Amino acid sequence: DCMCTEEYRFFLVTIVDTLGTPIDSLDIAIRDKDGDELNVLQDPHPFGTGKYTVLNDSFTDMFCACGTTQKFYFTATDGNRNANGEFLFNTDECKCHINKESGPDTLVLR
Repeated sequence: DCMCTEEYRFFLVTIVDTLGTPIDSLDIAIRDKDGDELNVLQDPHPFGTGKYTVLNDSFTDMFCACGTTQKFYFTATDGNRNANGEFLFNTDECKCHINKESGPDTLVLR
């Protein structure tokens, strides 16, 4: 018996340059452990400049309800410089929401 809330979770990462200034308009790629690219919508965020979605609740079907953690690879680029991060996510037993186990909150474009 599962009852999911109407909460919609999404996890963001902030991309900054080497001076710490947040950067918008980057090309984003998010891949699963097998290297398959996920189609994660990157709408402009009301939370500020340089915010990008790593994963959201629309991807709960990718997980088993067994508590297993999955690895995801995040890449941002402006064509010359890159920022890369590795994230671990899982879901609850009802597959209602994703949970971030680990991963950076901020990445630097180098």
